[in-house]
Amino acid sequence: MNNSTKENHTQARNHLDKWQQDITNNFYTADSLLDHTVDFSLPNNSILKSKLTKLGQQYAQDIEPLVAENDYRLNLPKLDDYDGVGNLTNNINHHPNYTVIGDSIYATGMMKNIAEPGKLTESLLLFYMSSHLGEAGHNCPVACTAGVIRVLNKVPDFQEKKQIIDKLTTTSFEENFTGAQFITEVQGGSDVALNSCKATQDSAGNWFITGEKWFCSNANADSILMTARFDESNTGTKGLGLFLVQRNLENNLPNHITIRRLKEKLGTRAMASAEIDFKQAHAICMGKPEGGFKLLMQNVLHLSRIYNSFATLGAAQRAYQIARNYAKHRIAFSQAIENYPLIQETLANIRAENSAMLASALTTTRLQDEVDCMQPPNNETLLILRMRANINKYFTARRSVEHIHNCIDVLAGNGAIESFSSLPRLLRDAIVYENWEGTHNTLRMQILRDMHKFDIDVLYLYDLISKLEILKDSSIKKVDNWRAVLLNDLQRQLELSKAIKQSPAPQQTLMVRDFIDNIALLDCCIQLLIEGVNQIKTKDNPLKLKLLEWLLLRNHMLDEKKYSKHWLMTMKAVIELD
Repeated sequence: MNNSTKENHTQARNHLDKWQQDITNNFYTADSLLDHTVDFSLPNNSILKSKLTKLGQQYAQDIEPLVAENDYRLNLPKLDDYDGVGNLTNNINHHPNYTVIGDSIYATGMMKNIAEPGKLTESLLLFYMSSHLGEAGHNCPVACTAGVIRVLNKVPDFQEKKQIIDKLTTTSFEENFTGAQFITEVQGGSDVALNSCKATQDSAGNWFITGEKWFCSNANADSILMTARFDESNTGTKGLGLFLVQRNLENNLPNHITIRRLKEKLGTRAMASAEIDFKQAHAICMGKPEGGFKLLMQNVLHLSRIYNSFATLGAAQRAYQIARNYAKHRIAFSQAIENYPLIQETLANIRAENSAMLASALTTTRLQDEVDCMQPPNNETLLILRMRANINKYFTARRSVEHIHNCIDVLAGNGAIESFSSLPRLLRDAIVYENWEGTHNTLRMQILRDMHKFDIDVLYLYDLISKLEILKDSSIKKVDNWRAVLLNDLQRQLELSKAIKQSPAPQQTLMVRDFIDNIALLDCCIQLLIEGVNQIKTKDNPLKLKLLEWLLLRNHMLDEKKYSKHWLMTMKAVIELD
């Protein structure tokens, strides 16, 4: 190897060393927009911002390397069915890092927030920060535990209720309970009406569950919500109740549960998923049996979809940080690759959409907090919230997978190497997230049914129109122009939604896909516009409006020639202005 070759190798490694240093910077401060986003969502919350800043540092420097080691294929969870003398244990053994990672996440107190109405936004900002780590073996259980807490707060008191909630909200992973929802059965999947797991009641009023659940995430959960058929004469969802099953009974003996095998998954590998059999397992009915499916949909599944949005957004933002810094330090053909328009366009798209989708998701959580504090909640508000949660889940999952994939493209061959960065793990996790809590088609069809049943499309679109009306007569000239553009697009979507409902059924299922894509993007633009106006008024910072301008240009909403000088300048500014 001659001196010139050695020098090339040394320079390349020096650049990569600088990149590695940059990507261990604080997750929170690495995003120059996030501080304003928190201020906008939860004003005057300096305690939360301080906590997020400390977590950003801890996760970036201390916890992410542990997550990577925990996710290594030889360190994944293993099922240890029986003890030395043959007693059934159902133990799932994890790498020692698993507990350390769990303690760092649960110590934030995010589960305590879930138990208090009006604290969801705060909890999910903490969750968004931990989701920069990917699923990390714990972020799915966090979402599941939140669903259990929410249901317990909705049902009448029973003997063990307070004790279970206390354990679910404990801020130590070593001492707390974690929750799970076991809904899926092999014959049903998304078609929950086919569920056949059976719930029976004895003469003393005690419930017992027998049957098989096919996909049980957080298989070692302590408190399990599950559906079971209490009325075999009713084969639909009305015959399904919602039950709480404790992993261990009061005497600390195991409940009548057998883990058949662990699933080997593409992603979220450090979190154990399994096939599980229940054989007269003791259960507690959540409320009245006939109200179980509604309780599940309105609380567990609805909340899980909101969590799913923040999980994918946290992963996508971490991917952007890695790719953006790589583009700054990677030299190809004598210059940093950040100078090439194709790289700039990729990064600009990701940064702008990440920020816009986060703005939309936080609008949803603030509305959920508002609803949770209403007595009683307004029906129209509930429907708008339902629409928002479903659209957020759909759009964030779809776009985040693409964004993380594109970040891998920025790193080229290095992007596929597990030991080089967290990008492969983030992509694998995001692909799993994409199909959890409702596939794209499941969500599209639910929204279509809601359009016919509730006119939910009209309520949702007029809500967005009302948000734009508040910005009327803005002192910022561009804002007035963009507001008019967005209003015109909303009117077109109102016409499209009417046409969908008047079309033959097969066409409706295809047309609604385009409609949802359109309104999801419009919603993100509108929420980013609202935040951007606030940012320029309170911080004298135009960056969020610059991101919005790029989204409008990129999606051909403005009368600007594609690839014009202004187009290119805006694209470049999106990734450079901090």
